[in-house]
Amino acid sequence: MKRVLLVAAVLMLVASACTAATKESPPSTPQAAPKSTTKFTTVPEGCELLDRETLAKYAPTTTCSLTLQDNRQTQNGDGEPILERWPRYKPANIAGKGKFHAVIEVGLKLNLDTYAENQTRAAQGTSGPGSSQRPVAGIGDKAHLYYRAGTEAATNLSMTTGVLVSSWGNASLMVHYWHYQAATTDNGAGLSEQKMAKALIAVARDVYDDLS
Repeated sequence: MKRVLLVAAVLMLVASACTAATKESPPSTPQAAPKSTTKFTTVPEGCELLDRETLAKYAPTTTCSLTLQDNRQTQNGDGEPILERWPRYKPANIAGKGKFHAVIEVGLKLNLDTYAENQTRAAQGTSGPGSSQRPVAGIGDKAHLYYRAGTEAATNLSMTTGVLVSSWGNASLMVHYWHYQAATTDNGAGLSEQKMAKALIAVARDVYDDLS
């Protein structure tokens, strides 16, 4: 009888251990989020991408010109046309004392993924003292901000450089923003990283809002 009870006790211990092991098993690794299936087919002309209100706030008194990359006729590996827009907004004159001027350049491609390439270019263009970078949420499928604060030797202006790299579906976007602040006795620090991010996000949203 004692042997029967001993066997029963052992079986109960084994069953209990198996149950505990089952409860403590680590959860399965969640699957990566699927790639966005958003596909844009229509984009305005380059100088029509940004709203007047955005330009008035972040790059006043600028005029738009198109770079050599704008509207090039090329195709991707699948034979789809690559739609490119490369407008540049630049003022005629530099900032006066206590004022600022800014330059905005937008690089947009549809049907060609250049996110990694754009990240490399942005990192190289903003490297050095006073630089930082971080991901940005809420812009397309993914976005990354690059920032550097410094001084332009030729003009002695405080120069802040920002680049936003983003992608959304079949759209790859890179926005450059150069902010020049004329030095005064109490104000020559340039644009903060937070304000730079706000300007770049506003421009990127303008561009994405124009796609269909």
